[in-house]
Amino acid sequence: MLASVQSLALYPFLLFGSALLVTSTVYVVYQCFFSPIAAFPGPFAAKLTKVWRAYTTYRGQWHRDLIELHQRYGNVVRIGPNELSVGHPDAFRTIYRANGAFAKSASYSVLQGSRPFDLTGERNEKIHSAQRRLVARPYSMESVVHLEPQVTRLIDDLLIKFDSFATSPRPIDIGNWFQLFAFDVIGAVSFTKPYGFVAQATDDGMFARIERAMGSTAWLMHAPWFFKFHQKFILPVFGNFLGANDRNGYFFQFAKSEVQDRRDKGGNDKDIVGQLFQAAHAKTELTDLAISFMMTSNVFAGSDTTAIALRSIFLNLLRHPHVLSKLIAELEERRAAGRLSNTVTFQEAEACPYLQAVMHEALRIFSPAGFSFDRDVPKEGMIISGKFIPGGTVVGSSPWVIHSLPEVWGADVDKFRPERWLEGENSSELSEKRISRR
Repeated sequence: MLASVQSLALYPFLLFGSALLVTSTVYVVYQCFFSPIAAFPGPFAAKLTKVWRAYTTYRGQWHRDLIELHQRYGNVVRIGPNELSVGHPDAFRTIYRANGAFAKSASYSVLQGSRPFDLTGERNEKIHSAQRRLVARPYSMESVVHLEPQVTRLIDDLLIKFDSFATSPRPIDIGNWFQLFAFDVIGAVSFTKPYGFVAQATDDGMFARIERAMGSTAWLMHAPWFFKFHQKFILPVFGNFLGANDRNGYFFQFAKSEVQDRRDKGGNDKDIVGQLFQAAHAKTELTDLAISFMMTSNVFAGSDTTAIALRSIFLNLLRHPHVLSKLIAELEERRAAGRLSNTVTFQEAEACPYLQAVMHEALRIFSPAGFSFDRDVPKEGMIISGKFIPGGTVVGSSPWVIHSLPEVWGADVDKFRPERWLEGENSSELSEKRISRR
């Protein structure tokens, strides 16, 4: 009798366990064999849960992991239950074409948070286009050249610092100095206010904060449920535990304070904020709050990407003495002909073919952007490698993957070889021509 009662008591648990087992089995079978993207290979765990991508990103080597995945599985890799990483040149051009048919995926909601003005995180293409038009002029190449004197002064200051190290027996971290310089540049072109990082030889902990925030944001973009749970239940009670919140918290307050300080000093067009103030006269929706959101992106991401580019250029020059010698020869020839200033100008640098090739190749070898730019396939779907991808599937490409394709760059894709950018009629045609040959 007692055994019968115990069996009855266990029955609900056995029923629940059986149902869970059956449901899990059906889910696994569906994802592996019947999902609309089941034909695309990828890690087994990635087919079942987004946790795999969040964890792999959290480890901090996602850019290199993706290259290995594509080398193992091919030019389209399944990296989530409904997500594909695309290394196919033609599909890449389709996904990121200018008409905006492929909207940003839900992962960008973590970037945007509750910000009403955010070019980076905004998913609605109409809103994004309207916001982009508001700020287009200050971020144009014409504006950048207009701000060049701000940068020239900081270059001179950095070179004076480097000269002072010439007789020092101690090694210096040139990469750190490039980041100090880059942050000063962002302050100068944004607010006419370099932060004195080069002069003080310290960043006051700013870089560690940026690194922590970026690392946190990277994996949370693929665990938005955790981000929402934290924001709704943990943050109000226990405070912030996520570095990602610094983008819309600490760095926003930092930028907002600088915008107000710049407003108090009066307007001119000697920096981006001043130009935005002028644009706001005709565009009333461009409020100081919107400008502060724009400047948050400058402060948060601008210095880091600039510093990465400088580090890659100089690291690869030092690793390849023959390239350095060839570049020096080009610069010395132009200086002897009177075509270079003591501090080289933008226009003078643009006229140096090999210098441009070196910069392009350094950015190819080590891209400042390490994540995939996820997009939603439009409702009509798309074709990749002869296979149909239904609407709503998340697809994306990483610069690291595209930059490592032998069919685009040649068999020596792993080599730092600036000459590849001079093999066409001009450097801008290289990838276009090679992709079109496919």
